[in-house]
Parts: sequence; structure tokens; C-alpha cells
Amino acid sequence: MNQYSVVIVDDEMINIEILKKIITTHCLKLQIVGVAKTMETALLEINAKKPDIVFLDINMRDRQIFEVLDQIELIDFQIIFATAFPGYFFKAATYNPIDFIIKPFSEIAVKDAVKKATKKIKKTRKLNE
Repeated sequence: MNQYSVVIVDDEMINIEILKKIITTHCLKLQIVGVAKTMETALLEINAKKPDIVFLDINMRDRQIFEVLDQIELIDFQIIFATAFPGYFFKAATYNPIDFIIKPFSEIAVKDAVKKATKKIKKTRKLNE
């Protein structure tokens, strides 16, 4: 069974906990390897853990997660934006996310996003063999 590593980035612990619960209950192929509550920690976790999938909250206090993405030289992971603000869709789309889920999270939306991400990862890995 293929395992996929995940980092969750959100400035509210309740959202991190909700995603963790959905993932550990319904997305058994995923392994949460890191969480981050700040922009600085997000950059460190993503660079250190090299995850397959990253759930990213867009609004992080008074800043936006795009600042972190702009500092990553090669985005070789699947991005799932997880936000309460759908107004950022067009800016977020420039980072080629696999999906965009709206808070409050639903199990179906998370599972669908994960399914899209893992399908794309499998396809990419097969091409690189």
C-alpha cells in the first residue's frame, strides 16, 4: 500500500485537529508528518519533511500563505488550499493546487481532495519510473 506524507498548515489549532481526525479516520493511506501554526514553521516543516501533500490555510493571521509558497524553490507536492475565504480562489489558482476546500471542512470534501492528490501523485511517480 502506498503511503503519502502530509503537512497541515493552519493558524487555528481547531482546524488542524479537525483535519487530523478526518485524515486519520478516512484517509488511511496518508501519514501526517508535520503541522504548522505559523508562516515560519510552515516553511520549515515543508522544506524539512518534503511532503507529498500539503493542506494550506490561506489567511495566516495578518498575512497570506502565498508568501511561504513564493519562498519554495520547487513546489513538488500537491497543494490543497483549505480556507474560509473563497475570494482568494483566483490568486490561489496561480499555484496550481489540486483542490480548494472551504471551512468548515466536510469529510466528503477532504476525501475528494485527497483522492485527486493521490491519483496525481501515482501518475507522476509512474511517469518517473
